[in-house]
Amino acid sequence: MKLKSLVLAILLLAAPALAQPTVVDRNYEAEKAAEISTAKLQLATQPGSTAVQELNEAENTLRHLKETKATDQRRKLAAELEMAISRLKIAAGAGAMRP
Repeated sequence: MKLKSLVLAILLLAAPALAQPTVVDRNYEAEKAAEISTAKLQLATQPGSTAVQELNEAENTLRHLKETKATDQRRKLAAELEMAISRLKIAAGAGAMRP
């Protein structure tokens, strides 16, 4: 049941972002870096958070995106980044709900 809810939440968060054609430029990178920073701050307020793996994945994917020059590879990495950030936001939100 919990896994179904997680999958549904990921799809609901990622679907609008993936459906829209996006220019993967420096502004896009800055926007995603800000989203990761926001989630990182949220995680910092949660003792014992288990979202470190999601945070690392999002940061690594963003770093790869910034290093990549080929347009087709940048689009692929952007899609991966959207999913990584969605998982990070879900994990950060789920941690905030814990008693």
